[in-house]
Amino acid sequence: MGEDEKFYSKEKQLPEEVQEEIKRELIEQEKKLGQEIFIEDLPYWTRIAVVEDGKVQDIFLQLKNGKSDDFLSGNIYKGRIEDVVPSMQAVFINIGAEKNAYLFVPSRSKIEKYKSGEEIIVQIKKESIDGKGAKVSDNPTLPGKYLVFTMEKRIGISKKIKSNYEKNRLRRLITKLLESVKDEEVGIVARTEAQGVPEELIREDFERLLKVYRELKEKAKNNPPPVLLWSDSDIVRRTIRDLASSNLKKVVSNSEEKLKMAKDLVSEFFSHILENVSFELSPSPFVFQEYGIEKEFQNALKDEIEIEGGIKLIFNETEAFTAVDVNTASFTGTENLDITAYQANLLAAREIMRQIRLRKLGGIIIVDFIDMKSRQLKTNLLREVKKLVEKDREKTRVFGLTKLGLLEISRKKTGYSLRKQLMSRCPTCGNGFIHSDILKIHENLVKLSKLQGRVVRVSPESFKIIDDYIKKLNINVRVQPKYGLEKWAVEV
Repeated sequence: MGEDEKFYSKEKQLPEEVQEEIKRELIEQEKKLGQEIFIEDLPYWTRIAVVEDGKVQDIFLQLKNGKSDDFLSGNIYKGRIEDVVPSMQAVFINIGAEKNAYLFVPSRSKIEKYKSGEEIIVQIKKESIDGKGAKVSDNPTLPGKYLVFTMEKRIGISKKIKSNYEKNRLRRLITKLLESVKDEEVGIVARTEAQGVPEELIREDFERLLKVYRELKEKAKNNPPPVLLWSDSDIVRRTIRDLASSNLKKVVSNSEEKLKMAKDLVSEFFSHILENVSFELSPSPFVFQEYGIEKEFQNALKDEIEIEGGIKLIFNETEAFTAVDVNTASFTGTENLDITAYQANLLAAREIMRQIRLRKLGGIIIVDFIDMKSRQLKTNLLREVKKLVEKDREKTRVFGLTKLGLLEISRKKTGYSLRKQLMSRCPTCGNGFIHSDILKIHENLVKLSKLQGRVVRVSPESFKIIDDYIKKLNINVRVQPKYGLEKWAVEV
């Protein structure tokens, strides 16, 4: 008798309809296991959601503004040094952007090697934010699935790999790979994902990166600055390369082109699991809405969200830092106040770390947990937070609890947060945030997609924009302008 039969034989005393319901629930639960990637490609943006075991873990957004290159983090340029400022330990470089990029030189003695007018190859480490130029590095790296190429001779192993056996195995393998290109000024760092991976797959990754490196070098040789040498701007490629795992079960997209690209990338990086992954074309252009992800996206833009047990999390994103307040609200635990606070804090910590990734928060983050008197419970909470941080692919540090019980975290900032990309300060009060036009357009189009075959009236200001998008997306709705409506109002 199989395991399933044994399980269901115990349920003979239950009515048949109850047994069927149990079976359906188990099947649905099984479907949720594994990793799923959802790609929504619309005329104004591309969004990607990575779902692990039924829970959204990452959301990526790329706005479309007609430019092929937006000077994004990871891009490599050949630039020209415009100015060297020893007092600031900074070198300013023209890479073709509106503002010169800046290179911070840690040692004043080393700044002397940089001369105005010289050509230099740099990589964007932090995008231009709040009017400042992009921050760059003059030691570019090329990321693969298991390895990272550096443009200086070195061998490195991810600090997250703890096993000495695995470190030695990877070091020997990398040494062997570098010997095959000893005339090239390159180094290799093994990524965390290389742990336990067969030599054959790592070698394939090396060959891919070597080809890209040689193409980049050739382009740098034949083109005057400023010029883009290599771009890491395609979010479909970045997502599958950096976040897809061997547990990937499904990829869904509304675009045949993006779906084919995803399939090619899975074949490139995960050929051994390709036959186990289903690639599905979404029946709706609004993939996030169709598969229940839109709510998670909207929640990531809110100041206040309610999580399991009625606990409320309040996010206050300022220029200097982000503050997160944990409020028990309707949460009830044990009769012991300290245990209740610990239970609530634990639930909150798990959700806060997920929200930090979803919201793309960076810089200083302060979390005001519910006060606990027990030193042991504080230690347990801190240990749990540190475990959660290990899952974050961005460099994140936990500094501990202050005397006031505030948790201090720093997370690498590589660009604008989700809110800063899609919202702006309220011009009336100056405190709250309001939705950008792109966000309002999207919300209206989702609304219109549910009104198939209807005639809908919109304001004359938004008529042309909305009419253009519904034609591009083949939404079966007819829009008419109506005076007196607010800019983004919709009237059926």
